[in-house]
Amino acid sequence: MKPFVHLLRPCIAIVAYALATTASAADTAGITDTAIKIGVMAPLTGSGSSYSKAEIGLDAYYKWVNDQGGVNGRKIETVLEDYACDSTKGIAAVKKLIHQDKVFMLHGNSCSAVAMAIKPVVLEAGIPWVIAHAANGAISSPATKNIFHGVPVGKTMGLAMGRFVMTKPGVAKVAVIQHTDDWAKSYCGPAMEFLASQSIKPVVEVALERGQTDATAQTLRIKQANPDFVIACLYEAETAIFLKDAKKFGLNAPVMGTAGTDLENTLKRVGDLDTVANYFVPHMYADNLDGPRLKRFVDILKKYYPSESVTAFSLISMGGGAAVVEALKRSGRDLSREKFIAELDKTRDFDTGVLAGRITWTAADRDGVKEVGIAGFVSGKPTVLKAWGQRL
Repeated sequence: MKPFVHLLRPCIAIVAYALATTASAADTAGITDTAIKIGVMAPLTGSGSSYSKAEIGLDAYYKWVNDQGGVNGRKIETVLEDYACDSTKGIAAVKKLIHQDKVFMLHGNSCSAVAMAIKPVVLEAGIPWVIAHAANGAISSPATKNIFHGVPVGKTMGLAMGRFVMTKPGVAKVAVIQHTDDWAKSYCGPAMEFLASQSIKPVVEVALERGQTDATAQTLRIKQANPDFVIACLYEAETAIFLKDAKKFGLNAPVMGTAGTDLENTLKRVGDLDTVANYFVPHMYADNLDGPRLKRFVDILKKYYPSESVTAFSLISMGGGAAVVEALKRSGRDLSREKFIAELDKTRDFDTGVLAGRITWTAADRDGVKEVGIAGFVSGKPTVLKAWGQRL
């Protein structure tokens, strides 16, 4: 046996060296002396393309960082990949970014269903992934080593939705219209749990699935129930359909939407202010979009994308971008994925300057942002509110 063992030892050493070299190469993929390559996944085309404003804003932020000198002597090189809010395309896009483009990290994703579909691929690769926009809490929970939420998750926003509804005097009856997928439940579930704690149960619950083009039946059922408020956990296209039908059939109750919509794009979709005059959404920011606290971030977007219109989606990913840059700086010049993840883990009470809540990540909790506000139209202008009829 001794001669065999003697021959085997060099083979074991060679294999161990090869494995170590492979691991080291993977840990430093996407890094050169002058660049850090970041994969940015976005629905640049398709019915959900308005969500890509989040990733366009992120790209603008990284370009601005480069113009300030970059990070530790390196510039950020973004690789934008379209998946059209489609899970199959999303899986193909993330595999391309990881294995072909060999990016250092991923920062992106609107469309929670796509994010959930690519999650197993990201976990297997071990690549750092900061969620730019998608709000389903299950993307980052239970906590894993390499996935971080850089925006508020559905639970945080659902609680804010429920609390806002209860600030309207005399609310006793609430109706719910929603998709039946996990994304919608991540908003409506916490909202209804909070309302239940206030002894409010839905007088009617109806489903409107993604892709449906008519909400007549659902609207008439809700109108018959005569609610004081409607909670609508719907994507943007279906929200517009429901709001149009609500106006058509005389359903006058205010509607609390989700961060799957924003006021500006919803107004654009429905075509008139009267249809959205009583529509409200979670608001992620520290100010109104045209307020002084956000001016710097709007200016960054306009510098690199001058023709880009500004909506509530436009700045949402910049907060996560600021946290990424801070962790890259702390990682130092000798950058690796392992070091970077360790620095993300140390992020505590980080003020992004743009988000309403600060970012805190720990090994046990990747849900980084736990504060949001609510916005609605006041005198025809999107306005941040602290309660029904009360401006921030």
